[in-house]
Amino acid sequence: MLSPIILLFYQENGLNYKHLFLFQGIFYLTSIISEFPAGFFCDKMSRRNVLLVSFSIYIVVIVLWLCFHGFFIILIGEILFAISKVCMDNATSCYLYDFLSKKNNTKEMPKQYSYLNFFLALGTAAAGIIGAKIFEEYGSAILLTIELILMLIAVKLILKLPNIGSTNKERKSKRIFLNTAKEIFNNNLIKYHICYSGILTAFSILFAISFQPLMQHASIPIIVFGIIASINHGTRAFFSILSEYVIKYIKINNLALYLYILYIIALCMLIICSKTTNQVLIISMLIIICLIIGLQLIFTINHIARIHKYINKENRGCLMSVNNIVSRGLAAVYLISSKMLLNVINLSLFYEIFLIIFVVSSSYIMYKTYKTGE
Repeated sequence: MLSPIILLFYQENGLNYKHLFLFQGIFYLTSIISEFPAGFFCDKMSRRNVLLVSFSIYIVVIVLWLCFHGFFIILIGEILFAISKVCMDNATSCYLYDFLSKKNNTKEMPKQYSYLNFFLALGTAAAGIIGAKIFEEYGSAILLTIELILMLIAVKLILKLPNIGSTNKERKSKRIFLNTAKEIFNNNLIKYHICYSGILTAFSILFAISFQPLMQHASIPIIVFGIIASINHGTRAFFSILSEYVIKYIKINNLALYLYILYIIALCMLIICSKTTNQVLIISMLIIICLIIGLQLIFTINHIARIHKYINKENRGCLMSVNNIVSRGLAAVYLISSKMLLNVINLSLFYEIFLIIFVVSSSYIMYKTYKTGE
């Protein structure tokens, strides 16, 4: 619930929008460092236990932010939250695939993974409006307390899940991750999709983080922060549930081409938003960008469901680690460099530079994804 107004929470702790880009970059950098340990232990431990570790770490973050304040407290919290998020993301899709595999029904993976993303996004959409309203009326302390209660309930629910997943304790090779990475990037059917999905995901993160600074620049009311966040996650929920149907009519390689064009349009909209204080225009363009992010999720869902069939069961956690490292690595580079750029240039020029970066970095990868898609 804190996510839609995280910039305002940062400002309570003496930070500004430049720190938002920096800390989110550190968040994704930490994610990269955590990916291999998370993937390795997800393959060795019960997926359910990895989920418990994830939520337990996030509870520590909430308690930390409730009791202490300041630059380093926020930084430590973001680092711990990154570790929590990596564990959850890795274990979630692996748990779902293992659950379906046990039922001899892995063909349902795209559909069920779509449903999973639908409910995650729907819950986040509701939390967006509710969180912004609670923050506006009662402040961050009450908001964090409510989130702490919800996380404790989540832990109780996780304990009720069937204990399914890899518990192979005989795997001792320290080269599992590297071997998996080599296997993936020697396969043209996988590597271009992973790289392109990583670029799209990283830019989607940049888009979403840009919403709050642009709205604050135009003095848009706090409650609208929550509404935009809700629309962002609501569209993700909507497109998640449509994913299995859309992909029947739009092949994943064609979707890659459409997203290339739409992302250029989205970056142009961010440039326009940074040059105006017209609230109606900014809100309208941010809503359109939310829709584009939703379409990107369709690509990601089907891409993740697709790559599971190209790797053996024992290395599934490491497979997801390699996939996530690409997207989170690019996000970390973009966001940390954003802080450096924003120290010397304005928002408008910043988005113009990233428009060039997107075209240069994605054109060839998009073409290869288009040519190798099914």
